[in-house]
Amino acid sequence: MRVLQVTPFFHPHAGGVESHVRGVSRELARQGHSVVVLTSRYDSSLLASEEFEGYTILRTPCWGVWFNTPVNPEVGRWARELSADVVHLHFPPPLTPYFAARGLAHHRVPVCLTYHCDLYLATPLGRLATELFNRIFLPSILRRTDRIIVHTESYAMTSRGLGGRPFEVIPSAVDLLRFRPEVDGAQVRARLGLGDGPVLAFAGRLVPHKGVEQLLRALSRLPPEVRLIVVGRGPDLPALRGLAERLRIGDRVRFCPEVSDAELPAYLRAADLFVFPSMNRLEGFGLAVAEAMASGLPVIVADMPGVREVIEPGREGLLTEPLLEGDLVDRIRELVGDPGRRRRMGAAGRLRAEELFDVRAVTRSLVRTYEALTAAG
Repeated sequence: MRVLQVTPFFHPHAGGVESHVRGVSRELARQGHSVVVLTSRYDSSLLASEEFEGYTILRTPCWGVWFNTPVNPEVGRWARELSADVVHLHFPPPLTPYFAARGLAHHRVPVCLTYHCDLYLATPLGRLATELFNRIFLPSILRRTDRIIVHTESYAMTSRGLGGRPFEVIPSAVDLLRFRPEVDGAQVRARLGLGDGPVLAFAGRLVPHKGVEQLLRALSRLPPEVRLIVVGRGPDLPALRGLAERLRIGDRVRFCPEVSDAELPAYLRAADLFVFPSMNRLEGFGLAVAEAMASGLPVIVADMPGVREVIEPGREGLLTEPLLEGDLVDRIRELVGDPGRRRRMGAAGRLRAEELFDVRAVTRSLVRTYEALTAAG
């Protein structure tokens, strides 16, 4: 089958959507399908075309990036001219799937859309732009979509953007051969000088909605032997470093912005507990949580639609109230003081990842959806 994945950003841009598309594209290619990832050339230094991990990346010209959204209107023409049996759009950011859907408006090819999360921009201008897009542009994307895919039911059911439309649940995908409990994190732990006390980990883009500021404030209220690894980069990194110093926990936090994909599993295994305190609806699933579970770590996640569905509370981890620093402190204390419970939760998390998030199983579900769409013609 010829599959065209259309995503606003892609490798080397890092994020949950990009990781998901990369994982399933690699697995589709491994299963013998022909895969093209059509994305934006958001950085002019990137190649316009390259072969990568068994599939092809094509990067369309980009006029610029506005509100973290590539503006690449030519993606519609490219999507129409490429020969594919099925086109799979990924949303958000919003303009790439909009241009692609517009380009495919009168083209007879099945289109499915993974709706990763709602749009959310906190500034007044951002809120206005979001409202305009949801009213004017999003309906045209959904009209051209033959199947809507979401990662969790609770997120879809509470989404204003989807507005009660029918959907299919297919979780985000984790490579269980990369993320596994057997990975040795001892060298990372020693190199970072983390000592023998409990170590927390966070992984993700350093942007406001991830809740890393609240995590740092929570750490300042925890015993001094508790340490934190923050894996990821983003615009908030300088401010977060400064906050750690002002809170006098700079010696207890290790910011690790240069961790490669290959190194990430070992950094997770250097920790005892994974904490993911996201704060709003820009988090529709939390792929990093599933990767930590696959690595055998207990997790603490925000009690938000979508993210909370990744775990069974009390079994693989605990839920924490978003924005409530005191509740986050209590949940962390609950687990750092109980190594036996952490081990049981970590083992249960690995089992849940095997049952629900294995990239091979997720890809098989996607292929069944593709086949149903092409058969319906």
